[in-house]
Amino acid sequence: MKKSLSTILFVTPLLFTVFLSADNVTDPIQTALKAYEGKDYKLAIEELKYATAALQKLDAEENRKLLPDPLEGWKKKIGDESVQAAMNMFGGGTMTTAEYTRADEHIELQIIANSPMIATVAMMINNPMFSGAEDREPYRYKRLKGIKQKNGDTTEITLLMAGQIMIKLTGKRLKEESLLEQYLDKMELQKIQSKLLQ
Repeated sequence: MKKSLSTILFVTPLLFTVFLSADNVTDPIQTALKAYEGKDYKLAIEELKYATAALQKLDAEENRKLLPDPLEGWKKKIGDESVQAAMNMFGGGTMTTAEYTRADEHIELQIIANSPMIATVAMMINNPMFSGAEDREPYRYKRLKGIKQKNGDTTEITLLMAGQIMIKLTGKRLKEESLLEQYLDKMELQKIQSKLLQ
């Protein structure tokens, strides 16, 4: 029994060290470098793709931290990875989403950065012909310009930040429209800009 216990105490730190040394980013990069030096370019490419995917996942996890906590009495659900996959299909950029619910009330928050679609949104926001249409109106939150659009029980606010970042909130069946701005108040705008602005 004493021998078994001493073996466990000796082996466990070694296993823990091996576990810590395993890295989904640095290991494939090192393998790719060795493959490159050995002129196995196909393997090098595959390993770098694997490392890139791991980095993208880490970046997405960091981006999710930019989403505000729910207001009191609300529940929060983070969007899944299929959202980012869709962005990659339509020209690239990043999208981070969350849904907030309270009984029948629903708010969807999207943070989109460095996407070709932002140019179209910027044109709408900056052109009075678009922003002043019947179902929408110019909207400003602090120094951010945007558009507010209403359709039945749905209110949508779209804001543009530094020309490259779009924040969009869509509220449905809200008892108070001001809830959208309360979520904006909870967002760390400077942190969002620092993280996502290229």
